[in-house]
Amino acid sequence: MFQSLKRLDRNIWIRFLGETITGIMMFMIAPFLVLYYSDQLDSYLQVGIIMATGPIMALLGSMIGGRLADLYGRKPIMMIAIIGDALALIGFAFADSFWPLLLLNAMLGLTNSLFHPAASAMVADVTEPEHMNEAFGLLRMGHNIGAAFGPLLGSAVLFIDRELIFFAAAFVFGLYAIALGTFIHESLPEFTEDETPSNREVLRIFYNDRVFLVFIFAGIFISMGFSVVESMLPLFLKESLPTYTAQQNPFPYLLALNGIMVVLFQFPIASKLGNKPFGKVMLAGATVFGIGMILLAIVPRALFALDTPYVPLVGILLAVYAFYTLGEMIMSPVQQTFIALIAPENMRGAYNGAASIQWLIGGVTAPIIASVFFDNRAGHIALILIGGASCLSGIIYWQLGRHVQATEAKQKTA
Repeated sequence: MFQSLKRLDRNIWIRFLGETITGIMMFMIAPFLVLYYSDQLDSYLQVGIIMATGPIMALLGSMIGGRLADLYGRKPIMMIAIIGDALALIGFAFADSFWPLLLLNAMLGLTNSLFHPAASAMVADVTEPEHMNEAFGLLRMGHNIGAAFGPLLGSAVLFIDRELIFFAAAFVFGLYAIALGTFIHESLPEFTEDETPSNREVLRIFYNDRVFLVFIFAGIFISMGFSVVESMLPLFLKESLPTYTAQQNPFPYLLALNGIMVVLFQFPIASKLGNKPFGKVMLAGATVFGIGMILLAIVPRALFALDTPYVPLVGILLAVYAFYTLGEMIMSPVQQTFIALIAPENMRGAYNGAASIQWLIGGVTAPIIASVFFDNRAGHIALILIGGASCLSGIIYWQLGRHVQATEAKQKTA
């Protein structure tokens, strides 16, 4: 494993440190942002409208950011995105009414999403194909260090000065922008003007790339699974354990376990799976992920019906959530690696930007669909259905992997 770490490019290590530190800052803010909005405004409808602007602008930012990264380079787009994040965070400290908060939230959604397609394309530029899983796994580990420690730090600072969180985060983002400008080397391959596709050609290539379109389709169900668990699981546990108080809800323990597992095991798993066939790995990951969701739907209700004491109940749920998290860890780096491998060299940014569509569709549709079931006290049915759809995605990924392997074999023998 240490040999694998040593092989990674300097750009990856700078990004890992930046991903960790900025992740801590963003997760300091994210859990409390909706509370901040509600304190500043008189209407929950206004809060909902503001929150909805983030995903919409994120889709726009991903598409624009990926294309700009292919045209003008990874480094300048990454720096612009980080500086934009810092300016938006400073603005939050002063905003106290609907329109400024709406614009700032839209700006943060846009600039934050500009960063990721360019950054993912840079990973593909500087990493050998057989080591991409390891690179993406390392970066995801940095992100989850932020997810584990950010909320705890945010809770501590919240009692001192809420605005201080925004200034602290903006300062760290500013330092990261300076580090990017100083130490990151531009990785965009050199192309002639004839090799750079026009916007119309980019759209035509996407339309004709059936492998990429099937990949996005399969990813929608996985995205729905992520979204419904992250947003609705606390509510489902409340529904499944009706006599438990809010303080007894096991969700915080499950969330902490998820962060710890990703920090400890994401890179070794990604490294181990680096040379395995995409289809088989995704079939295994999606199946474990989907079955994990189905178990999350069934097990809490069964344990409650059996009058299981609290501590054993939480222990069993932690084991189930560990199984679900294992599927998540198997899939995440492999998905990013697959995009990097199928994207033409001169369109890596555009492909990474377009791939984000699956996360937007899943992130918007899953909570809406699940809420219909929750209104009828049938949240477990939503988890079972989406878990089953995730298993179906595994079969689609498997077939996609076989198709790609067969195509590559034909090209080699031609």
